[in-house]
Amino acid sequence: MREPKRVFAILFVNAVIFLVGLVLLELIFGGWLDARKLNRLNLVRDSVRRHDVSGLYEASDPIVNYSRDKYGLRGSSSSPGSIDILTVGGSTTDQRFIRDGETWQDVLQNRFEQAGRNIVVANAGVDGQSTVGHIMNFKWWFPEIPGLAPEYILFYAGLNEFHVELNDRYDRLFIVDQGFSLNRTIRENSALVTWIRILRGARKARRTKMTHRAVAFGDLEWSREPFQSDYDFMDPVLQAYADRLITLIELSEALGAKPVFVSQPSRRYRVTPHGVEGCDEGAVFAGRAVNGVDFYHIKNRLDRITEATSRQSGALFVDLAMHGDWTDADFYDCSHMTPRGAMKVGDHLYEALRHLVIGDEPGESSGH
Repeated sequence: MREPKRVFAILFVNAVIFLVGLVLLELIFGGWLDARKLNRLNLVRDSVRRHDVSGLYEASDPIVNYSRDKYGLRGSSSSPGSIDILTVGGSTTDQRFIRDGETWQDVLQNRFEQAGRNIVVANAGVDGQSTVGHIMNFKWWFPEIPGLAPEYILFYAGLNEFHVELNDRYDRLFIVDQGFSLNRTIRENSALVTWIRILRGARKARRTKMTHRAVAFGDLEWSREPFQSDYDFMDPVLQAYADRLITLIELSEALGAKPVFVSQPSRRYRVTPHGVEGCDEGAVFAGRAVNGVDFYHIKNRLDRITEATSRQSGALFVDLAMHGDWTDADFYDCSHMTPRGAMKVGDHLYEALRHLVIGDEPGESSGH
């Protein structure tokens, strides 16, 4: 009988040590003792990182600096109160493999400077975020940035909506809950839950081809035939997406900012004189196999919802995805831009926004 008791004692002691260690980790890395909620958003803060981009695209200096200030923002702003345009989005907004000074936000700000206007553009992109995460920003991140009062909040959205599951439990975070909920409290404060969510998101991104990787577009096989014959299965997805857009508009206006929505280009498809061609490499959306042609039709439906919702709510919509001058050289993979592509994004956004910010009508000369 002594042996089972000894085994039980060992197991009990190990379990206690494990639980004590878990509690300590939660107290250190979780939000249980911190009224702020920055740790839930997987933010890089007060950091300068160096990335080697030689495996992604050609650069005269392949080592790029990627920096974030103490509030988690990227850009040249010395004070959050000086920010005029706050840009929100996922990895294509974050641009962690584009050096400081060459992001599309930098290009946009420089174009305003060349026109004689000091317009500060800040980067609040978070790798992997969808509109679900953008809503969380208003609850957990932006209130912690002192003096933040941008005139415009620009949402560079669309591509990461392919990763949002219809009934994703994290969508509930922006719904007002009444009373105490143990489940919600754990979700909002547990470091372990946050780490699991981050790992799940990374795995999902790899599965849906959203990780950063060099793509030789000339070696891809392109098709004009979609896998799917209709897209009625998107209806619930589109409704949920529209609801999140409305929430973002309301949150922006509550902060005193004008919302701007921008559709995102992709190189999973290309529009040719012969029609849409898509990368024949398959992916999964809403449980269905899709190729690049399907991706075009699905994304176009998402963008049309963005456009319609913006117009109905008085927000500005910039259809960047429909510009016809995107080339293979603008992308290092199917979603992420090279410095050349980032420059194009910044130039196009300046042309679209200058009439709002500095009063120029589109097509007028503005000192560039």
